[in-house]
Amino acid sequence: VHRGVHFLSNLATDKFEETRVAVQQLVNAKYSREIIFTKGTTDSINLVANAFRLLLKKDDEVIISELEHHSNIVPWQLCCDQSGANLKIIPLKKNGELDFCRFEKLLTRRTRLVAISHVSNTLGTINPVEKIIKKAHEAGAKVLIDGAQAASHLKLNMQKLNADLYCFSAHKMYGPTGVGVLYGKEGVLNTFPPYQGGGEMIKNVTF
Repeated sequence: VHRGVHFLSNLATDKFEETRVAVQQLVNAKYSREIIFTKGTTDSINLVANAFRLLLKKDDEVIISELEHHSNIVPWQLCCDQSGANLKIIPLKKNGELDFCRFEKLLTRRTRLVAISHVSNTLGTINPVEKIIKKAHEAGAKVLIDGAQAASHLKLNMQKLNADLYCFSAHKMYGPTGVGVLYGKEGVLNTFPPYQGGGEMIKNVTF
């Protein structure tokens, strides 16, 4: 895909890009280039965490919640350990919902990212992500939504939701295992340093 000029390579590339457009339409992304294929939700979150590890400065803040899957906890613990940023946790109320008032108090001008699940994989709680995104943006923070549990149950509309980043896995949507999607606003993705080096991601290589 994207690496050869012969018939089968072109055929594979066409099918690959058709799939990207299909996912763009599924989530109503603005551009097909905002759809990145990964190995799964965990891989997508780690890709974002790797970028933020290089973007965060000492005493910057990342906010997650007590509801998160390990995939949306451990990458941020590592990221904050390595960057010197502070990890803040939104607590749960007794009814299994996030304490939104506490979330508002945790937000500061040092908050750079809020990483939150759309739907809890254990409690089934549907988080008020639109409200969370709005509040985070007002504070100048970016938002990553873990949509692994939501993508197969809820209609997704990235342009309406206004999340900066959203990820999910194919196998939870009757697709193949080992495939995931990271949606990212073009402007946000363009701020990320390269994640991996090699063929296709570079225009020119010299010594």
